[in-house]
Amino acid sequence: MSDLFIQGTESLPTVSLRTNGELKISGRALPEDAAKFFHPILSWLKDFTASEIVIEINLDYYNTSVSKQLLDFFKTIDNKKDNQTVHVKWMYEEGDDEMLESGEIYQELLPRFRFTFHKFAEIND
Repeated sequence: MSDLFIQGTESLPTVSLRTNGELKISGRALPEDAAKFFHPILSWLKDFTASEIVIEINLDYYNTSVSKQLLDFFKTIDNKKDNQTVHVKWMYEEGDDEMLESGEIYQELLPRFRFTFHKFAEIND
């Protein structure tokens, strides 16, 4: 099994899934077909196990169809009991209460996962 990397665009997130257990999704997630975009990600996860997994979610925005795919992403990991320790680093911009609340909802749905929430200041170029 090899790592999976998907380069992001203005409307698609960057995805980095590493066999060492470091899984990252970052950027903006507004795909026209979220199921199609997430298909290779979920396929990769079905073959993946690790005793310790660290997931970093750092999305500045995502649509409703992506929220369902994110739940599928988490559930695929959760359903494999070989994945013993799962830590989710949920990143959100200072003042973005909706993104924080989204992470808290996933936390409620995934009691086996250990969530931490990380606030960051907006970076102006």
